[in-house]
Amino acid sequence: MMSLKNVNLLHLLDNAQIGVVIHTWDTQVVYANPAALSLLNVTLEHIKKSSGLDEQWEFIDRQNRRLHKDEFPVNKVIRLNAAINEEIVGIVCRQTGQVRWAKVSAYPETYSDTELGFVVVYFTEVTEQLTHFSFEDIVKNAQDMIIVTEAQNVTGPLSPKIIYVNDAICRVSGYTQDELIGETPRIFQGALTDSTATLRIREALLAKESVTETLLNYSKNGTPYWVEMNIFPLKNQLGEVTHFASVERDVSTTKFHSEQLNSRNQELKLIKQNLETLVTEQTRELRNANVKLEKLAYFDALTDIPNRRAFNDALDKAIHFAHRQEFGLLVGIADIDHFKQLNDTYGHGFGDDVLVIFANLLKTFFRQEDGIGRLGGEEFGFCMVVPKEHDVNCVVERLREKVEALPLRYAELKEKQFTVSVGAYCAKMLQNMTARELLDMADNALYTAKRGGRNRVEVITQVPSNTKAC
Repeated sequence: MMSLKNVNLLHLLDNAQIGVVIHTWDTQVVYANPAALSLLNVTLEHIKKSSGLDEQWEFIDRQNRRLHKDEFPVNKVIRLNAAINEEIVGIVCRQTGQVRWAKVSAYPETYSDTELGFVVVYFTEVTEQLTHFSFEDIVKNAQDMIIVTEAQNVTGPLSPKIIYVNDAICRVSGYTQDELIGETPRIFQGALTDSTATLRIREALLAKESVTETLLNYSKNGTPYWVEMNIFPLKNQLGEVTHFASVERDVSTTKFHSEQLNSRNQELKLIKQNLETLVTEQTRELRNANVKLEKLAYFDALTDIPNRRAFNDALDKAIHFAHRQEFGLLVGIADIDHFKQLNDTYGHGFGDDVLVIFANLLKTFFRQEDGIGRLGGEEFGFCMVVPKEHDVNCVVERLREKVEALPLRYAELKEKQFTVSVGAYCAKMLQNMTARELLDMADNALYTAKRGGRNRVEVITQVPSNTKAC
């Protein structure tokens, strides 16, 4: 039998989390601690009757190949008379077939040339590390939008703070992850968002309860969309609510159609069940009407760009975003020069062509996150968030030059004078400034540009004290 002189060492091994098995040089087991017995699924009496040469053990490698007994850790040490270090071995339970994976190290312990000594084998279980998969990958690649916020300071002006968003919400909203982290979910809300629904959400968060709502949100460029959201609390191991998760789905099409269909369904109840042809025709007309209504609500019918209402929403969003991120904001109005004279000389059809051509130029000239819109008649608005040190004069001047070059690209404009005057206001301190004030400043600049002879730009730059111009 094996002699261990240090009783304290035995006590330490018996309480260790790492499995330890000690063999004599003929592979007979003389000691195994409780962690090793649990991992090997044997009793102390049974293992002491065993050796490294028994066929009862079944070990496998990472390719699920069954190891020959010569490849068992204790036998490899004896055969090579050298230690092995952190080899991955699968231990197969003969009763259930379940595999538990362990990182195995072993070394020979000799005392003299005449005394063979022992072989000490260490087992560290790594089953969970090898079989674990990342739940974060599932969340990141989910089709539904997912947001995680802190649970503290729910009623604060910039709370609850967003700490995680997945790729889906970036695709739908147009914001990047860097722009959303640290913000509040209220960044998606706008003038037409239902305040009673947001109040119910706030009350649920204060009570640390789950809540489900359908809410009107806005993308970065001001486009509205409906989301069905399920918000629920996340708890730590102590049962404390530390965060909230919101799983959201874009239901814009379903929401719009359901609202229209609900009103029409009351009329359809009066139609006899056997008039299937009539029902089909009315449903088709309703769907077409829904598409037209949605288009008319936010887009100009002639130029197919956002109308004044949609542009105002986009400008409001841009103001709040620029203020939060401490960026500057450029707001401008472009007016087609002598538009009445073009109409009177070449006809209203030509005037419509001019409006459409200019609108198409705006769509290609500005970025997706910028706001554009037809304000009315021959006036068009634009807004863009810019770095505070950005030279906005060259941006506006480049737009004017693009318009001046249009007759070279379009046959219908050849030998016709087509120019615009542009007035713009560049603000870098947006606190307490409204959309109306910014548009008024841009309109004043436009008046100056027209009074200066047209086909020119005028940019008014806000220059606060001790601050460089935009």
